[in-house]
Amino acid sequence: CKRLEVCLMDQPTNDLLHKFLQPSLLYNIQECYCVLTNGQFVPCFVLLQFLNLPQLKILHLEMSPNTIPTVDNTHYTNKCTELEECIEMNSTLQEMKIVCIGITSTIASIVRGVTRNKTITSLTMHMHLAPPPPPPPLPDGVIEQLLKDNNTLQALSLDIPDELLPSSLNIVEVNTPLTALEMRECWSGKLMTSSLLPYIKGLHCLILHDPYPPHLLFLSHPSLHTLALPLDTAESAIELFTILQTNTTLKALSVWIMEERVYISSMGTSLQEMLTQNQTLKYLEIINDWYRDIPSSFLSFLTTGLRHNTSLQQLSVSIPLNEEMRTFINVISQRNNLTELEVNFKPDQSYSNCSWEEKKQIMTPLFHEQVLPAVTNMLQSHTTIRLLRIGCQYNGESFQSNWIELVQHLYETIFIHPSLEYIEITGYLYHHLIDTFKDKKKTLIDKHRKEQPHKPLPIVNF
Repeated sequence: CKRLEVCLMDQPTNDLLHKFLQPSLLYNIQECYCVLTNGQFVPCFVLLQFLNLPQLKILHLEMSPNTIPTVDNTHYTNKCTELEECIEMNSTLQEMKIVCIGITSTIASIVRGVTRNKTITSLTMHMHLAPPPPPPPLPDGVIEQLLKDNNTLQALSLDIPDELLPSSLNIVEVNTPLTALEMRECWSGKLMTSSLLPYIKGLHCLILHDPYPPHLLFLSHPSLHTLALPLDTAESAIELFTILQTNTTLKALSVWIMEERVYISSMGTSLQEMLTQNQTLKYLEIINDWYRDIPSSFLSFLTTGLRHNTSLQQLSVSIPLNEEMRTFINVISQRNNLTELEVNFKPDQSYSNCSWEEKKQIMTPLFHEQVLPAVTNMLQSHTTIRLLRIGCQYNGESFQSNWIELVQHLYETIFIHPSLEYIEITGYLYHHLIDTFKDKKKTLIDKHRKEQPHKPLPIVNF
C-alpha cells in the first residue's frame, strides 16, 4: 500500500497516534491524507511522526485537537528544533499541506525547515487561532527568509491570522521559483502593502482573497494561466474584462463579485466584449454570494457574450430567473465547446423586497415549469456536455401533480444522453424530485443499458 487516507474523529491521543504511525507499519506509504479531529494531542509531535515515514512524498494533514496537553517547555522546544531539522533534511517529501491551530513555535519550525529543504515544491499552511490568550507573533524575518533562500518551492498557499504575523514584513527579495501563489484573507493586506507580487516573476497561477488592481497583476505577471480575484468595484471589473479582451495566455478565471454595486451596465458590456473577443479562456466562474441580488440586465450581457464565444469549456455562474433565462439556456445548448456547466438560479432583482417565504412561493413553480423543461431541452440539443450542476435556493414544499411529468422527462433525457457523466441538483430540494428518481431508477438504468451498453451510467446526485 502506497497511499493512506484516514480520518480519526474518535478522540485521538498522542499515545494512540504514536502506535498508529510506526514507520515499520507504514514503511511503503508515499501519499498520506489524514484528518485528526477532537482528542488530545500536540500538533508538533504528530507532524514529526508523519514526517518520519521513510518514503513519504505527499502529506496533507489537518489537525483540530480539542485539547493540547501541557508539556515541559524544554521538551517542547527540543521537539520543535527536531521538527525543523527533520523537514530540512527530508529528501523524499515533495508536497506538504498543514491545516491546524496556529502555534507560533510550530509554524516557525515548519517555515524554517522548508526554507532549507531541497525537495519540497508545494507548501500549504492554513492556520487558525487557538482559544485565548493568543500566542505571540512569529519572529521577524521568518517569512522573508523563506522567500529569499528557498530555491525549490513552486507553489505556496499561506493563511496565517494577523495576530500571528511578525511585527514587520519587509519583503524586498524573492528568489523562490514560485509559479503558483495563493494569498488568503488574513495575509493579503500586509503582504500586498509589502509589494510581494511585484517581486515575484513568472507566476502562472494566482489566487487572491482580497481585491487587487488588475492592471498591476498583469503588469507583473503577464503569463498568468489561472487567476482568482475578488472584485469590489465596477471599475476593477471593467479594468479586468478590458485587459482580457486581448489577453491570450489566461486559461482559467474565477471572479467573486463582492458588492452589488459592481453590476452596472458598463461592467456587463465589458464582460460581454471580453467573452466575444477572447477565444483562449477555457474556464470561467463568476461567484455571487447567495444573499446578493443580480440585476436582470446582467443575464442579457452574459448571454450575448456566450453566443459569440467558442473557447469556454467550463462555466459556473449564478443567474436571475427571469424571461432571459430561456435565451441563456438556448445559447448554452448551441455551445458544444462547453463540456461542464454549473448554474445557480436566483430570484430576479424585482423580488428583492420579498420575504423568504414569498420568494419560495415564486421560485418553486418557476423552477419546475421553466428551469426543468429548459434544461431538458438543452440536454436534448447539447451532445458533448459531461458535467451539469443546477441549483435553486428558494424552493418550497408546494407541489403540483403535473410537475411529475416534467421531472420524469428530465430523468429520461439524462439516462439516454450520449455524453453526460454526472448531474447534480442542489438547493432546498423537494421530496418528489428524489422520490421520483428512486421510483424510476431501475427502469432508467435498464433502458440505458439496452440503448447505450458501452457507456457508463450517469451519476445523479442530489
